[in-house]
Amino acid sequence: MSLIRLLPARFHAVADYAVAALLIVVPLIVKGPTLAVAAGVVVGVVVAVVSALTRYPLGVVKVLPFTVHSAGDYLAAVLLVASPYALRFDHSDRGLTIFYSAAGLAVLAVSLITNYQYSPKRAAKPAQQTVPMQQSVPAQQSARAFQQTRVQQAPVQQATPASPAAPARQTAQVRQPAPAQSAPACQGAEVRQAAATQPDPAFQGSLARELAVAYEAATQQAAAQQAAAKRAAADLAAAQQGAAQQIAAQQAAAQQAAAYQAAAKQAAAQQVAAEQAAQAAAEQAAAFQAASRYAAAAHAAHQAAAEQAWAEHTAHQAAAEHGTADQAAEHQAAAEQAAAQHAAHQAAAQQAWAEHTAAEEAAAEQAAAYKAWAEKAAAHQAAAQRAAGQAAA
Repeated sequence: MSLIRLLPARFHAVADYAVAALLIVVPLIVKGPTLAVAAGVVVGVVVAVVSALTRYPLGVVKVLPFTVHSAGDYLAAVLLVASPYALRFDHSDRGLTIFYSAAGLAVLAVSLITNYQYSPKRAAKPAQQTVPMQQSVPAQQSARAFQQTRVQQAPVQQATPASPAAPARQTAQVRQPAPAQSAPACQGAEVRQAAATQPDPAFQGSLARELAVAYEAATQQAAAQQAAAKRAAADLAAAQQGAAQQIAAQQAAAQQAAAYQAAAKQAAAQQVAAEQAAQAAAEQAAAFQAASRYAAAAHAAHQAAAEQAWAEHTAHQAAAEHGTADQAAEHQAAAEQAAAQHAAHQAAAQQAWAEHTAAEEAAAEQAAAYKAWAEKAAAHQAAAQRAAGQAAA
């Protein structure tokens, strides 16, 4: 759970409380967005509570193992780094984003160099083992002194039979080692007392086995918590990816809605243009119809005038045949004039009929154009309504 077991538990505890205080105080002083401030305060409070419940030097209620605390450290680092992007205040408050990222990286760095194998029993064990070692030193010194005393006594015991003529002297020599024998007896008692104070090897083996089992259980628990932290990080990454996809989908929908709105506006403008063109075509058709009626009336008038001129021509022709020579010349001239008028009216009637025909054709074309523009206006109106409905959806 750590790369280098370099930082002691006490310094790690100081770092925990310092990070918790900074995460609570800095956002409240900066006063950024509500989500940004809430993220820092919540993580800071959680770090402080977990630190107070951890079994390490500065813990208040020591119920949480330090190895379990390590998983909380890694999770806090992940939350601090990912919270600006998950809560979407990385653009609105760059200062708190940088602060949370730096705090997360700092927590991660401290976690990677911390020695999480701290235990109060293990910390107190070296102090307990120093006492037997200090007691064994006098015992060894007493054993050496006892052996030296026995070596010194051997010549004295062998020299006593060498002087049989002096019983008093031998008695004195035999009595002299008595004070020297009292010191080894005391030293032997000290050796036995020192041996009694040393711990039992069976107890030491049982304690070592219990510590090994506890260490293995703590390692397994820490591995499980580390796996849970990895799963939480994976879930967080998946949530961020899903949020990014949703944002992209919303942006695409907004762009599509804008395109539909633009299409609706364009269709509405085309509808207005088509309606104006249809109205102009209707007006032109009405004008051509009026011109057609006028040409038809002019044709009828010229046709009547031509018939009247032909009648006059016929009458003058008949008068010229039955009248005198002078009257015949006058009627002949009048007949020719009437024939000329008949030809002129006949030509005018034909021209009027041609104009009438042209006006009828133009009116029909304008009516067809009006119908086409009306259909286009209806199609544009329907397209505008569809685009407006899609943009609203």
